[in-house]
Amino acid sequence: MTANDKLTKKPLTSNELLAAIDDLRQQQGLLQRRLDAEQEQLQQLAKRLWLQQEHERARLARDLHDDLGQQLTGIATQLAQFTDDERLSAIYQHVKTAIESTRTLSRLLHPTLVQDLGLKAGIQWLGRQLLAPAGVSLKLDFTLNGELESDVELFFFRILQAAMVNTVRYAKASQFDVFLSQSEGGLFLLLRDDGQGFDSKTTTYGVGLQSIHDRTQAFDAMFKLITAPGKGCEMQIHLPYQKSGTEVAR
Repeated sequence: MTANDKLTKKPLTSNELLAAIDDLRQQQGLLQRRLDAEQEQLQQLAKRLWLQQEHERARLARDLHDDLGQQLTGIATQLAQFTDDERLSAIYQHVKTAIESTRTLSRLLHPTLVQDLGLKAGIQWLGRQLLAPAGVSLKLDFTLNGELESDVELFFFRILQAAMVNTVRYAKASQFDVFLSQSEGGLFLLLRDDGQGFDSKTTTYGVGLQSIHDRTQAFDAMFKLITAPGKGCEMQIHLPYQKSGTEVAR
């Protein structure tokens, strides 16, 4: 006899009522465990898809660097011999610009700078590439207890990349603040700009904010957006992470 069967019969004794309630609680617990397991499976799937996407980005970055980049460099080398020709000299300058653009795109696709010099250097590079040309200043407050795992550093790099692009495109800001700290509970990232803000209740997520939201979900992180018209925009992200050894500054 199920809990529903017990509850539809009248009258129930106190023992039967307690048994029915206990049965319902067990069913509720079973359903909750199933939901938790399915949620964990979805998060693991999202994380695997995200990592596969990063592998594809790395492949594209290598192709840009090894194929297109080398071809452009070869053309530039040939053109450098004709700097006395005004027309060819102008083409040479355009090719040099294309080489730099290719290098920047390659680094954005696969940020080896983060692997080589650390997350802080990667964020500073993003600021120079994305914020500085738009006249936005970067303030960085960085406190970590040890080095982070590579996929976690890449996670934060992608979050910063999307947030900076959003700020430049929509915020009309002059300042972009980044605070990253570590505690026993994990890693806390706070991003804040002094731009025009928006009404989060009536505005749907664009590609940038949606990508940030999706990445935080894939890593089981908390994402909170605080903004209002004329009040700038603030993002808070808390990522559960085991605290590592000694403090380092990179």
